[in-house]
Amino acid sequence: MQTKNEVLVNAEHRQPVLVQHFQNVIENNELAHAYLFTGATGSGKEELAMWIAMRLFCRNVQDGQPCGVCDECTRIAAHEHPDVLIVEPDGNSIKVDQVRFLKAEFTKSGVEGNQKIFIIAGAETMTASAANSLLKFLEEPSGSINAFLLASNPNLLLPTVISRTQEVEMQPLAAGELQQQFIDAGVPQHLLPLVTRLTHSPAEATDWLTDDWLGQAATSMWQWLSQLLKPDLMAFPTVATALMPLAKDRSRQRTLLDIMVAGLRDALLENIHEENFTASFPSHSKEVTDLTNGYTKNQLVEITDLGLQSKQLLERNVSFQNVMESLTLKVFDVLSPSK
Repeated sequence: MQTKNEVLVNAEHRQPVLVQHFQNVIENNELAHAYLFTGATGSGKEELAMWIAMRLFCRNVQDGQPCGVCDECTRIAAHEHPDVLIVEPDGNSIKVDQVRFLKAEFTKSGVEGNQKIFIIAGAETMTASAANSLLKFLEEPSGSINAFLLASNPNLLLPTVISRTQEVEMQPLAAGELQQQFIDAGVPQHLLPLVTRLTHSPAEATDWLTDDWLGQAATSMWQWLSQLLKPDLMAFPTVATALMPLAKDRSRQRTLLDIMVAGLRDALLENIHEENFTASFPSHSKEVTDLTNGYTKNQLVEITDLGLQSKQLLERNVSFQNVMESLTLKVFDVLSPSK
């Protein structure tokens, strides 16, 4: 949980253009009833939504900015304001009972006023029943209620949900600034290119560094990728012996798949001699070139697409081991000499 000052500072630092935009929107009384904030982890979705809540409730707005120190701002930053409700995934998903709770709250007046704010973090993890349950509010808003759906992967949201919100895409941080944040967080130099591709959140990167999880994940995933591209049947036992011990929960499994996709991207871009791209595995660039020399661009595009599809399978509750083993078979088929 961030302090009140961290919320304001991070919102203004990460998304200054959007902070100014919403400052104008609020001053002109043009705030929509529902927004979908999209962007990578750490891009400032949560901070921007919290900034808006503080701006709407703050008792001492100064030059269009919430003060960050009044009772209203303090309680919002601490997630303790009764009229600013935040829903996060319960385990791997946001469930229908959580949305039913929100719908019940929609029908009530604000505890301390007419305004109510709902922030739904990880909105793309809503189950289909949860998303359908939310649609009624999105279709028929009532009173001074504003909802903010936050999603790192909006492609996993129902189109009907997206169509009933105003989508706002977070602006990416400058690469140099982002890397410096990771250096300050303790990310080793050799992992910086990979981490920069995986997240915009220094806090998330720091979590991955615990017990050298990320270092082991990068090493093990590269082992599997190199076997995959040979192709070498040892890729199958590598899934069980090297990757599965690292795939302890759904969050880690998603990150492993993101590392895999980053490696496949390296293979494709090295093969087509793309200029000015930053490799996620720069120490293996020569090996990647050697491994992909015998393949066509179409083959590498196809296996990269298969890697992306595997992320969707995981979100449909296919086990991580099945996802990886199925992907191995499909890639072997694509890379077979007959192709």
